[in-house]
Amino acid sequence: MSHAAHHEKPDTPGDLTTGVLAVLDRYPFLVLGLLLMGAFTSSGAVPLAGLYVVEGLGEPPWKLSMVMIVQVSVTLLANRTFGRAIDRGVPIKILLVTSILCFTAGMLTLATFQVYWAYLAIVSVLLGVGAGALSVMYSFGRLFAEQTGRDVIRFNGFLRMQTSLGWMVGPAASLSFYAAFGFSATYYAIAGLAVIWFGICLLILPNAFKTHHPDSLSHGGKVPFNVGILVACVPVFFIAAGNVVFLSAMPLYFSTELGLLASSTGFALTVKCFVEVVVIYFCASLIKRTGERKGMLIAAVLGAVFFGLIYHATTLIDVLALAALDGIYYGIFAGISMTFVQNFATDQPGVATSYYVSTLFVGGLIGNLLTGVVASAFDFQTTVLMACGFAFVGAVVLAVMRDVKHHDLIRQGS
Repeated sequence: MSHAAHHEKPDTPGDLTTGVLAVLDRYPFLVLGLLLMGAFTSSGAVPLAGLYVVEGLGEPPWKLSMVMIVQVSVTLLANRTFGRAIDRGVPIKILLVTSILCFTAGMLTLATFQVYWAYLAIVSVLLGVGAGALSVMYSFGRLFAEQTGRDVIRFNGFLRMQTSLGWMVGPAASLSFYAAFGFSATYYAIAGLAVIWFGICLLILPNAFKTHHPDSLSHGGKVPFNVGILVACVPVFFIAAGNVVFLSAMPLYFSTELGLLASSTGFALTVKCFVEVVVIYFCASLIKRTGERKGMLIAAVLGAVFFGLIYHATTLIDVLALAALDGIYYGIFAGISMTFVQNFATDQPGVATSYYVSTLFVGGLIGNLLTGVVASAFDFQTTVLMACGFAFVGAVVLAVMRDVKHHDLIRQGS
């Protein structure tokens, strides 16, 4: 990937023409590779959580919810802390290394001590801090793009693409490994991948890399209240929650209520993820024509249409055809949403990115909890209507809110 165009580069900590940063400037795929490795490693642990608590430890499902609540709460706190630290000029490497080490320690603890209280009191906290790596990496990507004169919108899209690619492979790989070798071996294997991730981080991230926005947050100062970021996070929350609601209900909806083979969920996800990655790649062109808010509006409307159509699906052909629409709407959302939120505080990318990632986590947590409640009270098909409602609310918010003022944006490249 080369520069679309080079504008005058902002002042950066250190000399861009020398050292590790100069290598990254010439070979930006190394930055993307670091995020891909992190996404692949961390995503492998996600599908094992429910199996581990219910089947591995023999605990009731509600105890998994307790673990998830603690973990997401710690992640929100970690994102907030890391975001402020980034904008106060703390080197990115320190924060990312902290997250990776916590994640590694969590995996080793799960593999060694198969006790529920250890998972709830220790591992959930370690994994919560470890999940902060995503926000740190997204902030690093934004700052790197600005400091090297790259197209921020396009580079953000590439960052989200690595997350999607990692999630395409990681969960399936970990579940296959678990089926063959069991929980302990799988968690040790994920810990081994985390060590490799840690090594790549040490090699790739420049030691002194930090924000180039001077005094964006003075030392010890309070974060100024930004209504724009909060409003921008509202449609992100609803669209993300709708996606999670559907993903949570999809396996049982397809198998028990549509009577499809269990493998149909896997086929649908494959189609969705493939289309999603392709759409993310072309999102920068869409944004240049429509702007971020209208692009998000298109995603929300397409999402509502998808959920409405999948509610009436009856055959595997219907499901697979609509999975492509699923990939289109979520690909547009994934490719635009981070830039959409960041643009409401371009001089504080750490705080803005932490708000964005935290919104995704909260949307995921609430989506998962509501799926179980609604499915228990009604059925899994009803949860699809709830997902449709979430996407519709997101579209309404986007339709009535204002665009960020373009003279406030910082966009490098063309």
